[in-house]
Amino acid sequence: MNAARPAWNPADPVTTWLAIGEANPWIRRASDPPFSRGCFVECGDAEELAERLSHGNWCLGQSFFLGDLCFIQQVGGGDEWLVIKQNVAFESASCGHMIAAGTFTDFLSQITAASLYACATLND
Repeated sequence: MNAARPAWNPADPVTTWLAIGEANPWIRRASDPPFSRGCFVECGDAEELAERLSHGNWCLGQSFFLGDLCFIQQVGGGDEWLVIKQNVAFESASCGHMIAAGTFTDFLSQITAASLYACATLND
């Protein structure tokens, strides 16, 4: 694993994801509201996650998570989500577009099943 990655803390995953978001050049610019622990919302299942991501017009830094997957909005009012599995940020996804096209469920299944190594190598 990359030495620059924060440690994965399954007991407090938001701490890990906060560190990753603060290192992101777009997310760290969030100011209304500032990017903080309060930006993170846990989803109960994949349907709730898709429902939230499909709304669009989220503030920069708004974050939703399901298990060890986290989606952080990278564009204020946009649809570009930084996707993180545990402590590996590996994708910028237009989730609203995928939901509208009917491909989000498959995307979510694939990233849920992918190993951390497979996720990490997507950006190499």
